[in-house]
Amino acid sequence: MRKKALISASLAAGLLLGAAAYPAVEQIEVSQGITASAATGTTTDGWKFSYDDTHCEITGCTDAVRGAVTVPASIEIDGKALPVTKITSAFNESAAAQQSITSLTVPASVTTIANSAFWKMKSLETADIQAQITAAPSSMFSNCTSLVKVKLPDGLLTIGINAFYDCLRLKDIRLPDTVKTIGDSAFKGCESLETINIPGSVTILPESLFYGCSALKTVSIGEGVMTMSSYVFQNCIALEEVTFPKSMTKVSSPLMFSGCKSLKSLTFENPETAIEYISGTEEKPVTFYGYEGSTAEQYVKANGGRSYLVFKSIGEKPAPEPVKDYGMFCDANGDGTVDIIDVQLILKYYVEDFAGNKPSWYEITGNPKAPDAP
Repeated sequence: MRKKALISASLAAGLLLGAAAYPAVEQIEVSQGITASAATGTTTDGWKFSYDDTHCEITGCTDAVRGAVTVPASIEIDGKALPVTKITSAFNESAAAQQSITSLTVPASVTTIANSAFWKMKSLETADIQAQITAAPSSMFSNCTSLVKVKLPDGLLTIGINAFYDCLRLKDIRLPDTVKTIGDSAFKGCESLETINIPGSVTILPESLFYGCSALKTVSIGEGVMTMSSYVFQNCIALEEVTFPKSMTKVSSPLMFSGCKSLKSLTFENPETAIEYISGTEEKPVTFYGYEGSTAEQYVKANGGRSYLVFKSIGEKPAPEPVKDYGMFCDANGDGTVDIIDVQLILKYYVEDFAGNKPSWYEITGNPKAPDAP
């Protein structure tokens, strides 16, 4: 970024008085912005930055930044307050950040946080992310071994790979209802995590999501989650029960419950969930709760002879729900759901139409309700 040659009066005074002249972090009103030295790329209270004509990026900090701190929302350069909109990956290279910051607040001015931004901040105990971001980046807090509590912003759509990997003391975290995707191993090794809620906006639980979360006792899986990947709960030795929602259409994940020594029960709310194999249920009593005549009951009958599986009914198998009619211009293929496949088919139809090919809605979509269906 282009740098302007200016040294503020406040920094000049600080240089004359020596390092001891730096004000304590707690006394700085960061929300009002901080006067900065364009010549050195460091604010008067120790934040390192780069900038252009429109915004600033935080790249690290000096030893003056310690304890409970808030990233500045703006930095004043040449009398102009520039908003801080990004925290770069260079921030995790700051020894001061890794060793001295115990509590971190990221203001709403920030719209981008780079991968691994807070990686290995060993002293960090709490984090309040007010940033207007849609993605918690990969390895965001990876190896923050003292981190206990994190507040994530509403509007978050993605939690990246290894985002909280090996946060050994993490106990308090709520996933916003807006989250749609979670990366592999996002909470792997969070051995103090006891409970978590997976919102229904998430459709897939990724590989090794809670691998080694040895204190995890309660997991709430929201209606909307459809599938699970391999090793999701492997070595969750305190986990006792899991309920699969109606939206769960398939359960077949290698080593899903391997090492779950305390597992006692699994509940299947969808009577038609395809259950191919559930590891970790072979060597101890595990009760399958499901509807009479459900796939859960069939699984126990087929596998109970060589394991300790027991089936218990939660009632008569409910009648199939009627297929919703969204109209052919939403449910393009007429399968009763509106999803990405419908979007692709609709786009294909209109591309062909725009090209003058006079497409057949039925031939493209296979919708039996199409007006040109045979």
